[in-house]
Amino acid sequence: MAILQSVLQKLSRKPELSVLPASLLTEPAHRLAHKIERFAPLFDLQEKRQLLEVCSHRTGESYQSMILAVDVHTNTLEMDEPFPLLTGHLFEVGDELIIKHHDRGRILTMSAPLVAIEHQHSTPVYRLLLPESIGYQQRRQYPRINLSRQQPLSVRLQSPLRTPWYATANNISAGGMRVVVGGNVTDQLMRDTLLPNCEFELQDRLTIRCQATVKAFRFQRRPYRHTEISLAFEDLGAQQSQQLHQLINTLMAPEIAA
Repeated sequence: MAILQSVLQKLSRKPELSVLPASLLTEPAHRLAHKIERFAPLFDLQEKRQLLEVCSHRTGESYQSMILAVDVHTNTLEMDEPFPLLTGHLFEVGDELIIKHHDRGRILTMSAPLVAIEHQHSTPVYRLLLPESIGYQQRRQYPRINLSRQQPLSVRLQSPLRTPWYATANNISAGGMRVVVGGNVTDQLMRDTLLPNCEFELQDRLTIRCQATVKAFRFQRRPYRHTEISLAFEDLGAQQSQQLHQLINTLMAPEIAA
């Protein structure tokens, strides 16, 4: 209700009635209120200028951006220029963008097509078509543990070209992991790319060998040139999955107790 009142107050402060969209003048109040309630999480994120993760389904690369405006009449969303800026054309009209925001163990995830790239004062603004419904869900199906630099987890991967990659895991769950590979290997990656081999040994107690699917990735220049890759385990047997889940819960127990 607070979001609804805030948005209606902003609309009511327009100086000229003639500059309001025609749809606002003719749309029933109850329908307008329903739309504002439906997109309330987005208005809240815009108001707080929250950083969002934006991932291109076409390239799999992830960036950060903020919401500039939510138009409940055209069901569109304006996003600021994404960063870090590594290339001249991050997104293209027609791209399907996946937008995420994490909040206290919950995650808002939505998929929206990019319908226009407009320029305001020489800065690009990205206009997306909003989905029918938006809301937060529990963040992860599996608990995830962060790995310290003092206890690195080495991972042996096979690239899509079947060349060996030697990686270090930042975190791990029974469903997947985030790894770091030295250098820029983004030219070999796309979202849902299958890596033929993912192999590691956790705490000298469990050896995992499986395939893995790329879910997101990004190239970072600092503190050194490397590529971060989020992976989902594939063809992991039920017994190994259960063993991995139990071992991760055991490793997390001291953190929870602390």
